[in-house]
Amino acid sequence: MSSSKEIYLQEYAKYRHIKLFLDETYTKRSRPSEKVILINISEENESARVKNLRTGNVQTKTLHWCRKNLIKE
Repeated sequence: MSSSKEIYLQEYAKYRHIKLFLDETYTKRSRPSEKVILINISEENESARVKNLRTGNVQTKTLHWCRKNLIKE
C-alpha cells in the first residue's frame, strides 16, 4: 500500500467518529470567519452539500472533508 493511502486511512480513522448534522452551522478550521451549513448529507455516497452563509455558494464535499475541516458551533 502506498504511503499516501496509509496516511489517508489513518486520517480517516481519526475523524470518522465525528457526527455531522443537517441544518447546523459550522465554522471552517482554516478560516474561522467563514460559516457554512450542511444542507444535505448522503451517507451512501459519502458526500454532503455545504452552503457558505456569507456568499451563498453551495458545494459538494466528501464527509471526510467535512469532518476534518468543519467545527460545529
